[in-house]
Amino acid sequence: MKATSRKYLLTVRGRLVVTAAAAGVCLITTFPEARSSAADSLTAASPSSRLRVAENRRHLVDQRGMAFFYHADTPWMLFLKLTETEAGEYIARRKEQGFTTLQVMLTGFLGMTNCAGELPFAGRPPEQDFAQPNEKFFAHVDRVIAEAERQGILLAIAPAWSGCCGEGWAGKEKDGSPKPLNKNGAEKSRELGRWLGQRCGKFANVMWILGGDIDPDNARGEIRALGLGLKDAAPQQLITYHASSSHSSTDVWPADERWLDVAMVYTYFRGFNKAWNKHQPDVYEVSHAEFAKTPVRPFFLGESTYEGEHGDWGSPVQARKQAYWCVLGGGFGHAYGSPNWNFPRNWRNVLELPGALSLKHLRTLLESRPWWKLVPDVQNLAAVAGHGPFATNDCAVAALADDGSFALAYLPTKRTLTMDLARISGKKVTVSWFNPRTGETTAIGEFENHGRRAFTPPGAEAPGHDWVLVLDDAAKGFSARVPPQGTKLRPQPPSPLKSRGSSTSPESPAIRTTSSPGSGSLFMRTSLASRDPSGFQ
Repeated sequence: MKATSRKYLLTVRGRLVVTAAAAGVCLITTFPEARSSAADSLTAASPSSRLRVAENRRHLVDQRGMAFFYHADTPWMLFLKLTETEAGEYIARRKEQGFTTLQVMLTGFLGMTNCAGELPFAGRPPEQDFAQPNEKFFAHVDRVIAEAERQGILLAIAPAWSGCCGEGWAGKEKDGSPKPLNKNGAEKSRELGRWLGQRCGKFANVMWILGGDIDPDNARGEIRALGLGLKDAAPQQLITYHASSSHSSTDVWPADERWLDVAMVYTYFRGFNKAWNKHQPDVYEVSHAEFAKTPVRPFFLGESTYEGEHGDWGSPVQARKQAYWCVLGGGFGHAYGSPNWNFPRNWRNVLELPGALSLKHLRTLLESRPWWKLVPDVQNLAAVAGHGPFATNDCAVAALADDGSFALAYLPTKRTLTMDLARISGKKVTVSWFNPRTGETTAIGEFENHGRRAFTPPGAEAPGHDWVLVLDDAAKGFSARVPPQGTKLRPQPPSPLKSRGSSTSPESPAIRTTSSPGSGSLFMRTSLASRDPSGFQ
């Protein structure tokens, strides 16, 4: 049984959806909503409550039903490259910046030690015996996880990175000998999963990422066994799979794979030619496709372009495009690609890159509204004209709440966008521009709830100037939750993490990077506003 795609059409306010099957048969169905008492609440998810899949299977919630926004950073080598004190500093700064999640590798690339020189298992790489874990290595991991839990940060952990380009734990060495996942085999891999589940099951802030930048065919049985072992021992912890770029978890695993709770999408954009597959769809394309699959699984953008990589392709606006495109495409969150994936010497400066700093405004905007109600406007019924060409890196994408209470449209560049105000519930519609670079809101006005109107962002067109058009049911009062233009946001406390004595500006730090773990064949192995409504605080 494999996941199948279906075309769908949001036809009216509320939850009515038209589904068009491949055979051309139209079915009228209802879009499911969570029925918890917290369905309309903007209260934060509990910091000490485990995450689970929501009843409508579109997002994650805590045990009280409070929605969790997956707003991730990618310090993949956190366990390997930093001391416990440094890891605590890193976690603290990312929390200050509004991130809710860190994606990390448990064991790094094959042959790596942690900063104390400890390997994860007995044996000289590539020999690594899963039956003999190194207590010193994993005790360090335990303490870092506990610190992240204390600070209220979710860790999405890849236990054995498969690797796209020879650096990982799955497949074969150049001489044809098996890598550790394959050599240990399915039985030992399942026991490793059980051992990790038993050890880490006590933590409320852990989910798992199997695979790692590659489809599973080089170790499918072993990866499945690892996932089943984790579920045997820690069934409450969520698991996803990190496939090759342009593929999602549900492209490469059967729909009934019982350990796979959450789907990850992964792509770059059309014209990006640095990955194994030179035909990379844009993020909104793969998001729309994932949203349309049945059976339904919640999904997030797990990897895309990293800030600072590949010249202009790694711009701050590209980091924002990816994030907004996934969330407005039906995802429950995204991962920001950071040059700190491998912790260069100036990692404290890299923490202050402008793309990362600007993404806190995405979270502020979304959590000022019941963002989990958003349904992708794939048929352009709310945003009716002005999107720009589809399947390009400059397409405007919109989403409408399933009850019609609000709509958001992301514009990568300045243009005039025409909206159908009748799609918004209530008698009056409040319209505003949200600046995703600064977090400021510019009010446009209040309009009768009928007809079409065209809206153009303020100011002159300039490179990197993206915008979000916001339409609200005026009766809901959402617009009062975001600071108006000119309002000073709460200043952030001074960061203890900037390089001591560095003259580098936080807005333009000197960056020394290598290609990210998601850079396909280029990869080379190398030595909020005033409240915090995250699911972990």
